[in-house]
Amino acid sequence: MDGARVAAALRQIMDETGRREPRAGRHVLMLAWFEDELDGLPPNPGDFDIISASVPLPKIVGEREEADDCRKVVLALYFRTKRFVQSLMPIADEGSPLFRMLTATVTKSHPVRRVSTPDPDSELMSDLFAAAAVTYAERRDGWEQVVEALGVAITALVSPVVPEEGTRSADEVLAVILQDIAASPESASLADLARRYSYSTTYLSELIHERCGMTFTELVTRQRMERAAMLLRATSLPVREVARQVGYAGTSNFYRAFRAQYGCGPAEWRNADSRRE
Repeated sequence: MDGARVAAALRQIMDETGRREPRAGRHVLMLAWFEDELDGLPPNPGDFDIISASVPLPKIVGEREEADDCRKVVLALYFRTKRFVQSLMPIADEGSPLFRMLTATVTKSHPVRRVSTPDPDSELMSDLFAAAAVTYAERRDGWEQVVEALGVAITALVSPVVPEEGTRSADEVLAVILQDIAASPESASLADLARRYSYSTTYLSELIHERCGMTFTELVTRQRMERAAMLLRATSLPVREVARQVGYAGTSNFYRAFRAQYGCGPAEWRNADSRRE
């Protein structure tokens, strides 16, 4: 990436950070500062998880800058934890470093740590953060989704070097499972989840019923109907296509489940929601 664009983006983000006037997106925030000017990360401004890196300035801009040759820049990306984990869970293989890191993140079972990535990954890390900084500062169409995607890449890159976590309680693991269901209710399977999290199907079914007050099927149906309601509100997709996207091969069971949750059919709900706007 062009070093001048990276340098300009860093100056802008560092200036906003120094003035304490960061331009947060809906789900993303980025801060930057010289490492020798601030001891540690700033206070977390909300329900965010942080990915940060300390990078020599010449390395991230790709050229030498006279007075600031040896100084390191700290770049910190802040993401809404729930949204970020939901986007990553479906692609994380059980037992993988990424899966382990996500379960630790969503259960908040670890303190904020600094993890150093060895060469050659540090060069790729610098490139990813540079791309995130430019995208964040320039704010072209779709910028927030691009920054989130770069955050996914950074997380996958560092996950193999994150230390192992200790054993988590059943409630902590259940919190992760509920995130997993919410991320992909259309394909959620009790057997698959039990295998993924090393539980028996009987134990997981009983755990969900005990903690959530509903069966696994009821929980998944609720999540599917909430997803369907969102699609009906935000798109003009035909009802049949909405049903397909939330996991129903036909419409009869979908209509029945939707009416049970919302008291009317999907077409009626869409029309009523449109009138409310």
